[in-house]
Amino acid sequence: MKKEIHKTILKIGLLAVLTAGTGLKEANAAIQTDKAKEPYEVAVQMVVLPGTEIQNEADIEEAIDAITLPAINCTVDLQFIWISELPNTTNLAIAGNEKIDLIHVGTVQPLSSLVGADILYDMNTDDLLQKHGQELVSLYGKLLESGNVNGRQLAIPAKQFNSEKKGFYYNKTIAEKLGITVTDKGTLDDFEKVLYQVKASGEDIMCYFVGGGDINLMAWMVPYEAYGNEAAYGAVMDSSKDTVVENLYATEEYRDYVLRMYKWRQDGIIEKDPADTTSGNEYQYTQRLFCGVGNYSPIQMNENQHIAAENGFEYGYMTMVEAQVTNSSVAESMWGIARNSERPDKAMEFLNLLYSNAEVANIMKYGLEGENYNFVEGSDDIIERNDSYFPMFYVGGNQREMYLQTPAGEDFIEQCEAQEKEAKVSPLLGYTFDDTNYQTEAAVIGSVISEYTPILQNGLCGSEEETIEYLDEFLAVLDAAGMNEVIEANQAQLDAWLTDNSTPSVHK
Repeated sequence: MKKEIHKTILKIGLLAVLTAGTGLKEANAAIQTDKAKEPYEVAVQMVVLPGTEIQNEADIEEAIDAITLPAINCTVDLQFIWISELPNTTNLAIAGNEKIDLIHVGTVQPLSSLVGADILYDMNTDDLLQKHGQELVSLYGKLLESGNVNGRQLAIPAKQFNSEKKGFYYNKTIAEKLGITVTDKGTLDDFEKVLYQVKASGEDIMCYFVGGGDINLMAWMVPYEAYGNEAAYGAVMDSSKDTVVENLYATEEYRDYVLRMYKWRQDGIIEKDPADTTSGNEYQYTQRLFCGVGNYSPIQMNENQHIAAENGFEYGYMTMVEAQVTNSSVAESMWGIARNSERPDKAMEFLNLLYSNAEVANIMKYGLEGENYNFVEGSDDIIERNDSYFPMFYVGGNQREMYLQTPAGEDFIEQCEAQEKEAKVSPLLGYTFDDTNYQTEAAVIGSVISEYTPILQNGLCGSEEETIEYLDEFLAVLDAAGMNEVIEANQAQLDAWLTDNSTPSVHK
């Protein structure tokens, strides 16, 4: 109720300002109630960690409305959603025709799983992107192709810096305390050695955590590019060598990984009950877990170091996959418009404003000065947050124009640009499999993956032999579910895309 009262008062106040000093005829024109002229409320998904609560949500929305109402005649409804509930929340909103406009695409809700699900609006409809998203077109250029599937612009990138390294964040403070050296770059064997050193030290800390085992953490150790949720439509293992789409779960890399997980479980490297619903991030932040996988960019490291400092330690990072710009890295953070949005034009106008108005971008990202952050003494662009507002998985705004957050320094953007410059660009950048004709198979394949992988990726089989037998059974069931047929279709689409983009397909 408080939120709605704030919005009503704000609208009345702004209309009064807009109509002050005009004649009655002009005032009446400004406040006419024709639906097309009324302020439209844009509902925006804001993804946060489970348990997050925003105390000053109404104040934040009011501050944004004060800019968006006179600029594009809209207000905002920030819909804070726990990341664990995101896919279900989105599906229910679309199925129930609930109020939703801008959809968080990425993380646990990847574009590749939304293409055929009839959730996203085609931004090419009536030239929506070109007419109302000029700033986005200028900012992203060819990167927009990462959200274009068979001529349908289903999503747009959310971040300007899309190169990512992959590997492990670890508690550097504890590593130094234990006298353990962790190299900046390494292999899975190198990191395994570190984990066993932590275990042997007797330190009261978990070495490694896989949660329920439903997410394949090998994705941060091997440079493959996956399609669909948990590689349901296959993966290209190393696009610098070939463009063959194959069953990830049938590769030697995956077999080695699940056997290693069995060994780690037996040796106490993995020790938590798979039914434990606590997030790995929470265990790391409270120093109960030594390490966890994650993407590295100066932006992500800065966010993590801020949280670590709040909890009395420092992060280190071991790179296992060098910096790349792939379709996956771009699609990790994207924006989509809901197909049931009442005003796709207003949703697009808001996105365009978000990336052209640093004030709106800063409020969305950091909240309000004095309530959620303050400027560092002597600076007018570096802030220190108090964590009362922390939409962890939200990405939006032109980073080059926005405030910087401690511990970032004035050279922060230069660091981001340097990693972007050194990164390899995947030859598959811009390709997304269109699964529209494979929704039935996708549902069955997804069900099989969710049944078998938690056991394998948590090391829960009774022996190495049982692990291999269970993996072979998994592969047979995937074959029966039609996975190989879907992979063949993916390969055919990819080959056609490579031909259209004048890039030769490199097969083994």
